[in-house]
Amino acid sequence: MSRNDAGGGQAREPQDAYDVVGDSPQMRRIRERIVRAAPTGATVLITGGQGVGKEWLARAIHGRSARSTLPFVAVRGGAALGAILEPGRAAASVCRASSWGEAAPGAILEPEPPDSGPSPAGGAAGVPPDGADAELGTLFLTDVGETSPAMQLSLLRFLKERRFRRTGRGAAGAGGKAAAARIVVATTRNLAAMVENSDFRRDLFYRLSVVRIHVPPLRARRLDILPLARRFVERFAAEADRDLRGFSPAAERALEAHAWPGNASELESVVERAVVLGISDRVEVESLELEDGPGPDVRAEATPLPPSPAADRPVADHPDETPAHRLPDSGFVLERHVQSLEREYLAQALRQAGGVKVKAAGLLGMSFRSFRYYAKKYDLG
Repeated sequence: MSRNDAGGGQAREPQDAYDVVGDSPQMRRIRERIVRAAPTGATVLITGGQGVGKEWLARAIHGRSARSTLPFVAVRGGAALGAILEPGRAAASVCRASSWGEAAPGAILEPEPPDSGPSPAGGAAGVPPDGADAELGTLFLTDVGETSPAMQLSLLRFLKERRFRRTGRGAAGAGGKAAAARIVVATTRNLAAMVENSDFRRDLFYRLSVVRIHVPPLRARRLDILPLARRFVERFAAEADRDLRGFSPAAERALEAHAWPGNASELESVVERAVVLGISDRVEVESLELEDGPGPDVRAEATPLPPSPAADRPVADHPDETPAHRLPDSGFVLERHVQSLEREYLAQALRQAGGVKVKAAGLLGMSFRSFRYYAKKYDLG
């Protein structure tokens, strides 16, 4: 990927720099939405769990937009968002960014340090020189579900104006230079449920979600695992100057069977480690070290068994929104019933996986260690 320099350079990234990688039906639908929405100026809301690739998709939208020659700036975290959206102000002030292409959260509103010295382009450090175009291409705002009511109101006003104001050395005039930006926002929260609970403004929800893109967890779109892994191994092999022939068949089977509680971020880290530490001319299952990671986060959205057609829809934040079966009038012993269900699911997964425990663990969204423990507990071999 070609990055913008500190002086506000306008180099265009290759169109495939952030391709939407994946063969699953869910990713095909996401790819279609991005192709249709990217050329417009519509605000896009991207939802999904941690590590599913929300920023990757935001960059894909930016790369296919009419503003792709302008910088992409990510504002990460509710605190950083609050810094640029001060309550009671209709516009956000951006004083300095360490790089227009990759703005750090703390740099969005930091006052300019004295005697910061010239940048490679001749202006103050991190600030385009006088006369340079101060426009942003895309402003990517994360964690919008964590914002306070006052911040939500400021964000609503900001979205109506779609403009912020740069100030400091290099900006035109005492009041700064106004600059427009394409807005893409992301959250791990279910904003629709938050609206129903009066935790999020309804008018802001509709402003943010002109185009909605939900990214399911990686375990719910297993057809995407190998395409993503192959893309990662190509990148990391090139960075490490290694000639790798992809994955061994055993490594591919292990990748497909793993639960991936960390989603695409975990997959990226696993592949990078395997490339760095491997000694073969292809990635072997041993170098993946899949057994050493944590198990699934119990707070993560559950994958139904078997997967339902609605697996790519947002999961409700509250368990009481899911209808439950009526209890028998005579009641039952809950612990015994749960143990019976556990044993049956483990046995079913083993049968479906042909006795391969790693694959069976993946079918249940469990780590191999957890599956091995429960298989021994229920005498399943």
